[in-house]
Amino acid sequence: MKQIVTMQDISCLGKCSLTVMLPAVSAMGVACAVLPTAILSTHTAFPRPAVTDLTDFAGKALEQWKAIGAKFDGILTGYLADPAQVELACRLIDGFGQDAMLITDPAMGDHGKLYSGLSPEMIPAMASLCAKADLCLPNLTEAALMTGLPFRDTADLAYCRELAQGMLALGCRAVMLTGAEPEPGQVGWFYADGETEAFGGVEKLPRSCHGTGDLFAAVTAAGILQGMTAPEAGQLAAEFIRRCMLATPEDSRWGVAFEGELGWLAAGGAC
Repeated sequence: MKQIVTMQDISCLGKCSLTVMLPAVSAMGVACAVLPTAILSTHTAFPRPAVTDLTDFAGKALEQWKAIGAKFDGILTGYLADPAQVELACRLIDGFGQDAMLITDPAMGDHGKLYSGLSPEMIPAMASLCAKADLCLPNLTEAALMTGLPFRDTADLAYCRELAQGMLALGCRAVMLTGAEPEPGQVGWFYADGETEAFGGVEKLPRSCHGTGDLFAAVTAAGILQGMTAPEAGQLAAEFIRRCMLATPEDSRWGVAFEGELGWLAAGGAC
């Protein structure tokens, strides 16, 4: 069985980050190890979450994993709180990435700006991490921040191509932009690796939900480890999220109702 390790926070309530990644990856037949960087009582869309930083613990976990000879087929990094955690992610990659597929989700902003609580120093730090990636999964905001290109609300193929070229220039081997609009009424992804391009999408629903980016990264990463191409995995992830959002009640702060779609996901989208 393939095994991936994902490094990011745990939000105990609100269905995002590790609490959605672990079941989604597992449903796809990939063993999922976790390296938590912090524990939050809720995600930050709720007021005043209790937070415990786990940077020191994560560093000790890496030392123990090294001592016992742990090995991973994939490494997936997600939300990181500060440059010190980016440095820790680099330690994870240096220690365990020799034979692993490295996928980065530079979760640090949306709607044209950084998430609250993140400093501007995160932008070059995250760019340096993305430069190591076999596949980088930024949204439009994150790609614009790291490349220095202007952010635009609409993402036609020309704009996606410009952002993707900027990300490839940073050093990542391939990029899959999320939030692309390949056709009117659609939302999806744009993939480029310097030689080939691909894009795809699903029906654009009239609202957004917390945790969808984490689910997209989880399904895409697991799909690739199970032998899919990146575009195939990205399209599976997009359709999975669409199905989850259709099942989600109106108050999206609590995250998407993904549980009922795990059987569909486990069947590879065939049921």
